[in-house]
Amino acid sequence: MWSDREVGRWFDYYVDRAEERIYKLLQRAGEEFMKIARKKGNYQDHTGNLRSSIGYVIVKDGDILTESYKLSDKKGSDKHTGLREAKRLVSELASVYPDGWVLIGVAAMPYAVYVEAIDNLDVASVATEHTEVWIKKQSKVLFDKLAEK
Repeated sequence: MWSDREVGRWFDYYVDRAEERIYKLLQRAGEEFMKIARKKGNYQDHTGNLRSSIGYVIVKDGDILTESYKLSDKKGSDKHTGLREAKRLVSELASVYPDGWVLIGVAAMPYAVYVEAIDNLDVASVATEHTEVWIKKQSKVLFDKLAEK
C-alpha cells in the first residue's frame, strides 16, 4: 500500500512534531523555573551575582539547544560574575547528558548551596519542586490530548 520511503516520511513527520512539543514544554518549564527562583528566593543578594547565576538550558543528545539567563536588577555591582558562572556550570552539566532531552536549571554561584543549607533560605529548591510538578501536570495534559486523537 505504501512504500518504505512513504512510511519513513510519516515517521519522520511525527517524530519532528513530538520533538517540537517536547522542546516547547521544556522551554516553558525553564522559564517557570527562572521566574520562581528569582521571585521566591528569600535571601539578600548583596552583589547581584546569585540572582544573575540563575538560568536554564535545554539539552538534546549532549548539545545545548537553548540557554536563558537574566542579569540581576541590582545597581552598581558586577553581576556578570554570576552569569559567567552559570554558563560555565551548564556547559559542564550538559556534557554529562549525551543522550535524550534534558532541562537543566541552575543557581550557579558556588555558595548557593550554603545559603540554602546553612542559612535555611531558598535559592532554587522551591523553583525546582514547582517546576517538576508543573512539568508533570503539563505532560499529563499533553498526553491526554494525544490519546484522544
